Amino acid sequence: MSLVGKTYLGASLVLLFGGIALTAITLNENETWVEILVWVPQFDLVEPLRRVRYETKVSTLMAGWTVAAATWLVLAVRLPFRVRAAARTQRRIRELEREVLELRTLPLRQHEEDEILAAEAHLDTSSTRKVMTEKIRLDRARKAGDSGTHGAVRSPGGEVV
Repeated sequence: MSLVGKTYLGASLVLLFGGIALTAITLNENETWVEILVWVPQFDLVEPLRRVRYETKVSTLMAGWTVAAATWLVLAVRLPFRVRAAARTQRRIRELEREVLELRTLPLRQHEEDEILAAEAHLDTSSTRKVMTEKIRLDRARKAGDSGTHGAVRSPGGEVV
């Protein structure tokens, strides 16, 4: 976490705990009852809103507003960290997409690179010899030649070389 993030988090937590302490003191001192007037909708075409009076303690009313303010404060504290995490995730996704694109085109580029290297080395890539197949053919010819001629090798046509 960066220094700015630590400072922001520290200041936010100090304000949060200070607000909780101040709210607790204020709620304990206000034990009076107050009347609240609320407009409540009703199913009446003549008078769609009805006035309802409630009596409640000031501390209860303040506690509700405190909970609402504390919820907003916690969301505000978390917001920069969530934005940073989302940016980090998006950056990582872009890196992975570039890597996948590079790996997807690798066979095409590999073939082109092989052709370029062969051209630089003046090699003929069209006539490739199969080394193991050639070795097996020569070994068979030697074995067949050992039985009739000592050390002579027969060509594919059957002639002794």
